[in-house]
Amino acid sequence: MLFGSSRTAMHRTLLRIRRLLNTHGVVIPPAATSYATLTVLQDRVRAQNDDSNEIKTTCY
Repeated sequence: MLFGSSRTAMHRTLLRIRRLLNTHGVVIPPAATSYATLTVLQDRVRAQNDDSNEIKTTCY
């Protein structure tokens, strides 16, 4: 389960979205880069993002 949804429910939703996009002529090109593992993807995102995930206090 991912986000409280079963694999079957996610697959059905994906098929519905694909049909909807196809009906409206929307074509999404494949990604230029394919990541082999989640760790590689996370590293790539962190390298592109300079913002830290700190909670900043409000200035008065």
